[in-house]
Amino acid sequence: MILSGILHSSLGGFTVIRGVAPLGDLARCSSFDPAYQRTLIDTHKAEIERFLADRQYLFFPEVILSASLQFDFNAYKGRASISPVADILAGKGFRSNVDGLAVRVMTTKLPKGLEVVGGASAPKLAYLELPDDELANKSLKLFRIDGNHRLSAAQQAKPGEATYSLPTPFCIVLHDDVSLAQRFEKVVFHNINAKQIPLTSEENLRLILEAGADQLFDDETLRVNSSFGPCYYLARKLLAEIDGRYLTALNKPLRNRRSLALTLTQFLAERDDQVKAAQDAVALDKQVPRLRQAFQQVNALYQSHPNLAANACHGVLVAFLYFALHNEGHQLPAFARWITTNRIDRLTPGVTDSVGYHYHLGRTQAVDPASLVSVFESILMARHREIFISMAFRKETEETYETIKKTVRQINDKHELDIKLSDIRIDKFNKGHSYTIDDEILKVIEGAGLLIADLTFGNRNVYHEIGYLMGLNRGKGLEQENFILIADSKTRGDELESDIGFNLKSWQQLRFASTRQLEEGLTESIERFYNLDGTAERQRVSFGS
Repeated sequence: MILSGILHSSLGGFTVIRGVAPLGDLARCSSFDPAYQRTLIDTHKAEIERFLADRQYLFFPEVILSASLQFDFNAYKGRASISPVADILAGKGFRSNVDGLAVRVMTTKLPKGLEVVGGASAPKLAYLELPDDELANKSLKLFRIDGNHRLSAAQQAKPGEATYSLPTPFCIVLHDDVSLAQRFEKVVFHNINAKQIPLTSEENLRLILEAGADQLFDDETLRVNSSFGPCYYLARKLLAEIDGRYLTALNKPLRNRRSLALTLTQFLAERDDQVKAAQDAVALDKQVPRLRQAFQQVNALYQSHPNLAANACHGVLVAFLYFALHNEGHQLPAFARWITTNRIDRLTPGVTDSVGYHYHLGRTQAVDPASLVSVFESILMARHREIFISMAFRKETEETYETIKKTVRQINDKHELDIKLSDIRIDKFNKGHSYTIDDEILKVIEGAGLLIADLTFGNRNVYHEIGYLMGLNRGKGLEQENFILIADSKTRGDELESDIGFNLKSWQQLRFASTRQLEEGLTESIERFYNLDGTAERQRVSFGS
């Protein structure tokens, strides 16, 4: 078999032969490496065969193959030195004394436009000769870097058949050194299949991230090489810490743990300041205990939620790990409630084949973790801008309640807020089904950003709700600054002072004798709490005169 094309140096200084040949010839003279390439799945094979049979939109980029120019110098008895690639570029050609592969070079007159491609004033034609007997006994094969699935679909085609005869562009990269050729094949395969999609296949990453005696790249190469970088280095270090034997609730997503580790580190490199800043090996190594602890936290959470433990989606797990690392305001349990309430824990990453490889769109995630995190952070912001009103709802408090609503509405209009401040009145709060009001009140208080509590009538429920919020703040290590205490001094008069509990007397309150006074005081306090008044930092809002 002879494959002919233009000989030239490509990007990176690699010597290549580019040409066009029947698809069947390219399939017959090449093979894939099962160590990092998958056997074509039956459903995918049928899809490619249909694609090849459909002539209307049949187009695909060139097939990329690799040829090792092997030569046994111990058996060579000639006087002239042999340098395969250099001899080919010089026009001498090459013939292997190992497998018979040969390259003949001819200088010929080509169209002037091709002189740039050839890289010289006299571009060269190259003929790659592959002995048929060597191909038949499989002692000689070109290795497939890109195009394996297309070639596999034509593997059984016969000469003369339409699929076999399809004119297919190819690029054959020539190598002197067999070990360098193998490394080149794996790295280029990785770049082609991973750089366009953040999540790579487990088979591909096993070769890149493998540590120990079988590793292709040492730690330093993995960290600094432009094809990889710090995220790959950190993913390798993390792999030793995420063992399914200890993280039992994460067994399903850990089936593709290399993909998970890289997805996580790449995600954190975009959103986590500590990982983003870590570039050298020492700084990256310091991140490993932090990530290990996050996995342990999320594992415990998954154990308490059967649907999460049954979920293999990397996107959901990466979002959980992010909130475990950024849990200052106890976002992690809140995120878990949101995920399970909205049944996002039931997302699946697609079809799984017999070896556990998820091949739906080549991904092991059914949802982008960045989308999950962004949506939930928006929800947190919206909930932060909800105001819970705690008061005795009766005829005497109607005017106070309406003034609070009016004040919030005016603040919205004044500042043109994208996320509106909301007053939540529990007796008007309809979930569409029966529920325990006490429990629902506590949930709304926990989710709201600000509490306005009316102490005018000494209502026990109001005191209970204030105490609950204070307990939440203390448990989270937060300042007691997310509530405003108000009291109608005109309605109660001298009785007001004796009715207010001793434990709240030391807290300043917004006392008012008119709705105008209440409106002005609330406007000042709410604008200061939400940093709408131009102050650099949020100040305590539980005050008034």
